[in-house]
Amino acid sequence: MDMPEKSVPSSQDTAFKVVDCDVHPYVKDGISSVFPYMPDAWKQRFLRKRATVGAEARSLKYLHPNGQVNREDARPPCGGVSGSDPHFLVQDLLVKNRIEHAVLNCLQTGALCSTLAGTDESIVLCAAFNDYLIDQWLKVDNRLKFAMSVPSQDPQAAAAEIRRIGKHPQIVAISLPLLNILMGNRYWWPIYEAAQEMQLPILVHVTGPDSIFYGPPIAAGGIPDSYVERYVTLNQAGESSVNSLVFSGVFEKFPNLKVIFVEYGFLWLLPLLWRMDRTWRQLRHEVPWVKKSPVEYVHKHIRFSTQPIDEPEDPKDLDKLIDLMGYDQLCFSTDYPHWDNDMPGQSLRGLPKAERQKIFWGNALTTFRMR
Repeated sequence: MDMPEKSVPSSQDTAFKVVDCDVHPYVKDGISSVFPYMPDAWKQRFLRKRATVGAEARSLKYLHPNGQVNREDARPPCGGVSGSDPHFLVQDLLVKNRIEHAVLNCLQTGALCSTLAGTDESIVLCAAFNDYLIDQWLKVDNRLKFAMSVPSQDPQAAAAEIRRIGKHPQIVAISLPLLNILMGNRYWWPIYEAAQEMQLPILVHVTGPDSIFYGPPIAAGGIPDSYVERYVTLNQAGESSVNSLVFSGVFEKFPNLKVIFVEYGFLWLLPLLWRMDRTWRQLRHEVPWVKKSPVEYVHKHIRFSTQPIDEPEDPKDLDKLIDLMGYDQLCFSTDYPHWDNDMPGQSLRGLPKAERQKIFWGNALTTFRMR
Protein backbone atom coordinates (compact mmCIF):
# COMPACT_ATOMS: atom_id res chain seq x y z
CA MET A 1 0.00 0.00 0.00
CA ASP A 2 1.07 3.62 -0.51
CA MET A 3 2.87 5.30 2.35
CA PRO A 4 0.69 7.73 4.35
CA GLU A 5 0.87 11.44 3.95
CA LYS A 6 2.53 13.37 6.79
CA SER A 7 -0.86 14.55 8.03
CA VAL A 8 -2.04 10.98 8.63
CA PRO A 9 -1.30 9.84 12.22
CA SER A 10 0.31 6.54 13.08
CA SER A 11 -0.06 4.54 16.27
CA GLN A 12 3.00 6.40 17.59
CA ASP A 13 1.26 9.79 17.37
CA THR A 14 0.49 10.59 21.02
CA ALA A 15 -2.50 12.70 19.98
CA PHE A 16 -4.02 9.78 18.09
CA LYS A 17 -6.19 7.54 20.27
CA VAL A 18 -7.10 3.91 19.68
CA VAL A 19 -9.74 1.50 20.95
CA ASP A 20 -9.21 -2.08 19.82
CA CYS A 21 -12.62 -3.74 19.69
CA ASP A 22 -11.46 -7.32 19.09
CA VAL A 23 -8.77 -8.98 21.21
CA HIS A 24 -8.83 -12.68 22.02
CA PRO A 25 -7.78 -13.91 25.46
CA TYR A 26 -7.12 -17.65 25.78
CA VAL A 27 -7.65 -19.52 29.02
CA LYS A 28 -4.38 -21.42 29.12
CA ASP A 29 -5.59 -24.73 30.55
CA GLY A 30 -9.14 -24.55 29.25
CA ILE A 31 -11.93 -25.96 31.38
CA SER A 32 -9.65 -27.02 34.23
CA SER A 33 -8.66 -23.39 34.81
CA VAL A 34 -12.25 -22.40 35.54
CA PHE A 35 -13.03 -25.27 37.97
CA PRO A 36 -12.67 -22.91 41.00
CA TYR A 37 -15.46 -20.76 39.52
CA MET A 38 -18.15 -23.46 39.32
CA PRO A 39 -19.99 -25.71 41.80
CA ASP A 40 -18.07 -28.85 42.77
CA ALA A 41 -20.73 -31.16 41.34
CA TRP A 42 -20.19 -29.67 37.90
CA LYS A 43 -16.43 -29.86 38.32
CA GLN A 44 -16.75 -33.58 39.03
CA ARG A 45 -18.99 -34.00 35.97
CA PHE A 46 -16.39 -32.45 33.67
CA LEU A 47 -13.56 -34.39 35.30
CA ARG A 48 -15.40 -37.67 34.73
CA LYS A 49 -15.94 -36.73 31.09
CA ARG A 50 -12.27 -35.65 30.78
CA ALA A 51 -13.69 -32.55 29.17
CA THR A 52 -11.38 -30.18 27.31
CA VAL A 53 -11.80 -27.30 24.90
CA GLY A 54 -9.33 -25.76 22.52
CA ALA A 55 -9.42 -22.31 21.00
CA GLU A 56 -10.81 -23.82 17.82
CA ALA A 57 -13.22 -26.64 17.08
CA ARG A 58 -12.15 -27.73 13.64
CA SER A 59 -11.93 -31.01 11.82
CA LEU A 60 -8.82 -31.89 9.82
CA LYS A 61 -9.87 -30.14 6.61
CA TYR A 62 -10.42 -26.85 8.46
CA LEU A 63 -7.12 -26.75 10.33
CA HIS A 64 -5.07 -23.68 9.48
CA PRO A 65 -2.70 -24.42 6.56
CA ASN A 66 0.24 -23.15 8.64
CA GLY A 67 -0.70 -25.21 11.70
CA GLN A 68 -2.28 -22.60 13.96
CA VAL A 69 -4.37 -19.43 13.80
CA ASN A 70 -2.29 -17.60 16.44
CA ARG A 71 0.89 -15.67 15.77
CA GLU A 72 3.96 -17.49 17.02
CA ASP A 73 5.69 -14.20 17.90
CA ALA A 74 2.83 -13.32 20.28
CA ARG A 75 3.50 -16.33 22.49
CA PRO A 76 4.21 -15.20 26.09
CA PRO A 77 7.66 -15.88 27.61
CA CYS A 78 6.07 -17.99 30.35
CA GLY A 79 4.79 -20.46 27.75
CA GLY A 80 1.31 -21.34 26.60
CA VAL A 81 -0.57 -20.21 23.53
CA SER A 82 -0.49 -16.65 22.28
CA GLY A 83 -2.99 -14.51 24.15
CA SER A 84 -2.94 -16.60 27.34
CA ASP A 85 -0.97 -14.19 29.57
CA PRO A 86 -2.73 -10.88 30.36
CA HIS A 87 0.48 -9.19 31.55
CA PHE A 88 2.32 -9.98 28.31
CA LEU A 89 -0.70 -9.05 26.19
CA VAL A 90 -0.85 -5.61 27.80
CA GLN A 91 2.82 -4.99 26.98
CA ASP A 92 2.85 -6.60 23.54
CA LEU A 93 -0.38 -5.09 22.25
CA LEU A 94 -1.46 -2.09 24.30
CA VAL A 95 1.87 -0.54 25.24
CA LYS A 96 3.65 -1.17 21.92
CA ASN A 97 0.75 0.21 19.90
CA ARG A 98 -0.44 2.95 22.27
CA ILE A 99 -3.90 1.41 22.54
CA GLU A 100 -6.11 3.08 25.15
CA HIS A 101 -8.67 0.28 25.54
CA ALA A 102 -8.89 -3.31 24.31
CA VAL A 103 -12.17 -5.25 24.23
CA LEU A 104 -11.58 -8.90 25.17
CA ASN A 105 -13.71 -11.56 23.52
CA CYS A 106 -13.05 -15.19 24.50
CA LEU A 107 -13.68 -17.56 21.60
CA GLN A 108 -13.33 -20.62 23.82
CA THR A 109 -16.47 -19.57 25.66
CA GLY A 110 -18.24 -18.79 22.42
CA ALA A 111 -17.58 -22.25 20.99
CA LEU A 112 -18.81 -23.92 24.19
CA CYS A 113 -21.91 -21.76 24.48
CA SER A 114 -23.04 -22.28 20.90
CA THR A 115 -22.12 -25.83 20.03
CA LEU A 116 -19.53 -27.81 21.95
CA ALA A 117 -21.39 -28.23 25.26
CA GLY A 118 -24.91 -29.28 26.15
CA THR A 119 -27.38 -26.57 27.10
CA ASP A 120 -27.05 -26.96 30.89
CA GLU A 121 -23.29 -27.40 30.60
CA SER A 122 -23.01 -24.25 28.51
CA ILE A 123 -24.77 -22.18 31.19
CA VAL A 124 -22.36 -23.32 33.91
CA LEU A 125 -19.26 -23.01 31.72
CA CYS A 126 -20.24 -19.56 30.48
CA ALA A 127 -20.57 -18.21 34.02
CA ALA A 128 -17.31 -19.87 35.08
CA PHE A 129 -15.33 -18.48 32.12
CA ASN A 130 -16.83 -15.03 32.64
CA ASP A 131 -15.93 -15.03 36.33
CA TYR A 132 -12.43 -16.32 35.58
CA LEU A 133 -11.74 -13.57 33.05
CA ILE A 134 -13.13 -10.89 35.34
CA ASP A 135 -10.95 -12.14 38.19
CA GLN A 136 -7.77 -13.09 36.33
CA TRP A 137 -7.72 -10.57 33.48
CA LEU A 138 -9.69 -7.42 34.21
CA LYS A 139 -7.88 -6.86 37.50
CA VAL A 140 -4.54 -6.76 35.67
CA ASP A 141 -5.16 -3.47 33.86
CA ASN A 142 -8.13 -1.11 33.64
CA ARG A 143 -7.47 -0.67 29.92
CA LEU A 144 -8.70 -4.23 29.44
CA LYS A 145 -12.45 -4.23 28.78
CA PHE A 146 -14.63 -7.31 28.35
CA ALA A 147 -17.38 -8.54 26.04
CA MET A 148 -19.03 -10.98 28.42
CA SER A 149 -20.24 -14.25 26.87
CA VAL A 150 -23.76 -15.62 27.14
CA PRO A 151 -25.12 -19.18 26.65
CA SER A 152 -26.99 -18.72 23.40
CA GLN A 153 -28.64 -22.16 23.63
CA ASP A 154 -30.90 -20.78 26.40
CA PRO A 155 -31.98 -17.13 25.90
CA GLN A 156 -33.54 -16.88 29.39
CA ALA A 157 -30.32 -18.10 31.01
CA ALA A 158 -28.36 -15.71 28.78
CA ALA A 159 -30.51 -12.79 29.96
CA ALA A 160 -29.97 -13.85 33.57
CA GLU A 161 -26.19 -13.91 33.01
CA ILE A 162 -26.31 -10.41 31.54
CA ARG A 163 -28.14 -9.14 34.61
CA ARG A 164 -25.83 -11.06 36.96
CA ILE A 165 -22.55 -9.42 35.90
CA GLY A 166 -23.59 -6.80 33.35
CA LYS A 167 -23.06 -3.86 35.68
CA HIS A 168 -19.33 -4.55 36.08
CA PRO A 169 -17.57 -1.31 35.04
CA GLN A 170 -15.14 -3.05 32.67
CA ILE A 171 -17.83 -5.02 30.86
CA VAL A 172 -18.60 -3.03 27.71
CA ALA A 173 -20.50 -5.49 25.47
CA ILE A 174 -22.26 -8.86 25.27
CA SER A 175 -20.62 -11.48 23.08
CA LEU A 176 -23.45 -13.47 21.52
CA PRO A 177 -22.40 -16.76 19.85
CA LEU A 178 -24.77 -17.23 16.95
CA LEU A 179 -26.86 -20.31 16.26
CA ASN A 180 -28.43 -21.24 12.95
CA ILE A 181 -31.33 -18.97 13.91
CA LEU A 182 -31.52 -15.56 12.25
CA MET A 183 -30.94 -12.63 14.59
CA GLY A 184 -34.35 -11.11 13.94
CA ASN A 185 -36.12 -14.19 15.28
CA ARG A 186 -37.97 -13.60 18.55
CA TYR A 187 -35.93 -16.45 20.04
CA TRP A 188 -33.29 -13.80 20.80
CA TRP A 189 -35.61 -11.17 22.28
CA PRO A 190 -34.93 -11.95 25.98
CA ILE A 191 -31.24 -11.29 25.30
CA TYR A 192 -31.94 -8.04 23.47
CA GLU A 193 -34.22 -6.88 26.28
CA ALA A 194 -31.50 -7.47 28.91
CA ALA A 195 -28.84 -5.89 26.70
CA GLN A 196 -30.92 -2.75 26.23
CA GLU A 197 -31.64 -2.65 29.96
CA MET A 198 -27.91 -2.77 30.75
CA GLN A 199 -27.03 -0.36 27.90
CA LEU A 200 -24.66 -2.95 26.45
CA PRO A 201 -24.26 -3.60 22.71
CA ILE A 202 -24.50 -7.08 21.23
CA LEU A 203 -21.13 -8.15 19.81
CA VAL A 204 -21.33 -10.90 17.17
CA HIS A 205 -18.18 -12.81 16.19
CA VAL A 206 -17.43 -16.10 14.49
CA THR A 207 -16.75 -18.65 17.22
CA GLY A 208 -14.96 -21.56 15.52
CA PRO A 209 -17.72 -24.13 14.88
CA ASP A 210 -19.38 -21.94 12.18
CA SER A 211 -20.05 -23.90 8.97
CA ILE A 212 -18.62 -27.07 10.56
CA PHE A 213 -21.14 -28.48 13.05
CA TYR A 214 -24.90 -28.57 13.20
CA GLY A 215 -26.14 -25.66 15.30
CA PRO A 216 -24.09 -22.57 14.43
CA PRO A 217 -24.54 -20.63 11.15
CA ILE A 218 -23.93 -22.70 8.02
CA ALA A 219 -22.55 -21.35 4.73
CA ALA A 220 -25.13 -20.92 1.99
CA GLY A 221 -25.32 -23.71 -0.55
CA GLY A 222 -23.39 -26.34 1.36
CA ILE A 223 -20.37 -27.18 3.47
CA PRO A 224 -17.00 -25.63 2.43
CA ASP A 225 -14.19 -28.03 1.56
CA SER A 226 -11.12 -26.24 2.99
CA TYR A 227 -9.93 -23.64 5.48
CA VAL A 228 -9.58 -21.03 2.70
CA GLU A 229 -13.05 -21.66 1.28
CA ARG A 230 -14.65 -21.51 4.71
CA TYR A 231 -12.72 -18.36 5.71
CA VAL A 232 -13.94 -16.47 2.64
CA THR A 233 -17.61 -17.38 3.18
CA LEU A 234 -17.85 -16.51 6.89
CA ASN A 235 -19.21 -13.05 6.06
CA GLN A 236 -22.46 -14.64 4.83
CA ALA A 237 -23.77 -14.92 8.39
CA GLY A 238 -23.17 -11.21 8.84
CA GLU A 239 -25.14 -10.29 5.73
CA SER A 240 -28.07 -12.53 6.68
CA SER A 241 -28.09 -11.18 10.24
CA VAL A 242 -28.18 -7.52 9.21
CA ASN A 243 -31.01 -8.25 6.79
CA SER A 244 -32.94 -10.18 9.47
CA LEU A 245 -32.47 -7.61 12.24
CA VAL A 246 -33.84 -4.81 10.10
CA PHE A 247 -36.77 -6.53 8.37
CA SER A 248 -37.91 -8.32 11.53
CA GLY A 249 -38.37 -4.96 13.22
CA VAL A 250 -35.89 -5.61 16.06
CA PHE A 251 -34.84 -1.96 16.25
CA GLU A 252 -38.43 -0.76 16.53
CA LYS A 253 -39.04 -3.15 19.43
CA PHE A 254 -35.65 -2.36 21.04
CA PRO A 255 -34.98 1.24 19.98
CA ASN A 256 -31.81 1.61 22.08
CA LEU A 257 -30.20 -1.68 21.04
CA LYS A 258 -26.82 -1.58 19.30
CA VAL A 259 -25.09 -4.43 17.46
CA ILE A 260 -21.50 -4.70 16.27
CA PHE A 261 -20.39 -7.35 13.79
CA VAL A 262 -16.78 -8.30 14.41
CA GLU A 263 -14.56 -10.12 11.92
CA TYR A 264 -17.26 -10.47 9.27
CA GLY A 265 -15.73 -7.89 6.95
CA PHE A 266 -17.68 -4.81 5.93
CA LEU A 267 -17.40 -3.99 2.23
CA TRP A 268 -20.38 -6.24 1.52
CA LEU A 269 -22.57 -3.77 3.41
CA LEU A 270 -22.88 -1.30 0.52
CA PRO A 271 -24.57 -3.58 -2.05
CA LEU A 272 -26.62 -5.21 0.71
CA LEU A 273 -28.00 -1.85 1.86
CA TRP A 274 -28.72 -0.74 -1.70
CA ARG A 275 -30.71 -3.93 -2.29
CA MET A 276 -32.48 -3.74 1.10
CA ASP A 277 -33.46 -0.12 0.59
CA ARG A 278 -34.76 -0.65 -2.96
CA THR A 279 -36.79 -3.69 -1.97
CA TRP A 280 -38.23 -1.97 1.12
CA ARG A 281 -39.40 1.01 -0.93
CA GLN A 282 -41.12 -1.28 -3.40
CA LEU A 283 -42.64 -3.77 -0.95
CA ARG A 284 -42.80 -1.98 2.39
CA HIS A 285 -46.45 -2.93 2.84
CA GLU A 286 -45.28 -6.48 3.67
CA VAL A 287 -43.25 -5.24 6.66
CA PRO A 288 -45.23 -2.27 8.04
CA TRP A 289 -43.27 -2.46 11.32
CA VAL A 290 -40.18 -1.32 9.40
CA LYS A 291 -41.02 2.37 9.62
CA LYS A 292 -37.75 3.82 8.32
CA SER A 293 -35.35 3.08 5.54
CA PRO A 294 -33.01 0.09 6.21
CA VAL A 295 -30.14 2.49 5.64
CA GLU A 296 -31.30 4.64 8.55
CA TYR A 297 -31.65 1.66 10.90
CA VAL A 298 -28.19 0.35 10.06
CA HIS A 299 -26.48 3.71 10.47
CA LYS A 300 -28.13 4.24 13.85
CA HIS A 301 -27.88 0.77 15.37
CA ILE A 302 -25.17 -1.34 13.67
CA ARG A 303 -21.38 -1.12 13.52
CA PHE A 304 -18.66 -3.28 11.97
CA SER A 305 -15.08 -4.01 12.93
CA THR A 306 -12.36 -3.09 10.46
CA GLN A 307 -10.53 -6.42 10.58
CA PRO A 308 -10.22 -8.25 8.25
CA ILE A 309 -9.74 -5.38 5.80
CA ASP A 310 -10.32 -6.39 2.19
CA GLU A 311 -7.66 -4.55 0.21
CA PRO A 312 -8.18 -3.80 -3.49
CA GLU A 313 -5.19 -3.39 -5.77
CA ASP A 314 -5.53 0.38 -5.62
CA PRO A 315 -5.78 1.50 -1.95
CA LYS A 316 -7.73 4.58 -3.04
CA ASP A 317 -10.62 2.32 -4.07
CA LEU A 318 -10.94 1.16 -0.45
CA ASP A 319 -10.98 4.77 0.74
CA LYS A 320 -13.78 5.58 -1.72
CA LEU A 321 -15.87 2.61 -0.62
CA ILE A 322 -15.53 3.54 3.07
CA ASP A 323 -16.53 7.11 2.23
CA LEU A 324 -19.62 5.79 0.43
CA MET A 325 -20.48 3.49 3.33
CA GLY A 326 -20.00 6.23 5.93
CA TYR A 327 -17.25 6.75 8.49
CA ASP A 328 -19.72 6.23 11.33
CA GLN A 329 -20.05 2.51 10.53
CA LEU A 330 -16.59 1.23 11.48
CA CYS A 331 -14.72 0.49 14.71
CA PHE A 332 -11.04 -0.39 14.59
CA SER A 333 -9.94 -3.89 15.57
CA THR A 334 -6.70 -5.86 15.49
CA ASP A 335 -7.93 -9.45 16.00
CA TYR A 336 -4.80 -9.99 18.13
CA PRO A 337 -3.18 -12.54 18.38
CA HIS A 338 -4.45 -14.13 15.16
CA TRP A 339 -2.45 -14.65 11.98
CA ASP A 340 -4.33 -12.05 9.92
CA ASN A 341 -4.40 -9.29 12.52
CA ASP A 342 -4.20 -5.59 11.57
CA MET A 343 -2.13 -3.23 13.69
CA PRO A 344 -3.02 0.47 14.14
CA GLY A 345 0.01 1.84 12.31
CA GLN A 346 -0.78 -0.26 9.24
CA SER A 347 -4.51 0.22 8.89
CA LEU A 348 -6.57 2.67 6.80
CA ARG A 349 -3.63 5.05 6.43
CA GLY A 350 -5.06 6.81 3.37
CA LEU A 351 -8.14 8.17 5.15
CA PRO A 352 -8.36 11.81 6.26
CA LYS A 353 -7.04 12.36 9.79
CA ALA A 354 -10.36 13.29 11.42
CA GLU A 355 -12.25 10.39 9.84
CA ARG A 356 -9.51 7.93 10.70
CA GLN A 357 -9.59 9.07 14.33
CA LYS A 358 -13.37 8.59 14.34
CA ILE A 359 -12.96 4.96 13.26
CA PHE A 360 -10.10 4.26 15.68
CA TRP A 361 -11.62 6.02 18.69
CA GLY A 362 -14.85 8.01 18.45
CA ASN A 363 -17.14 5.32 17.07
CA ALA A 364 -16.13 2.85 19.80
CA LEU A 365 -17.04 5.36 22.51
CA THR A 366 -20.57 5.65 21.15
CA THR A 367 -20.94 1.90 20.51
CA PHE A 368 -19.53 0.26 23.63
CA ARG A 369 -20.54 1.16 27.18
CA MET A 370 -17.28 2.92 28.00
CA ARG A 371 -17.11 4.56 31.43
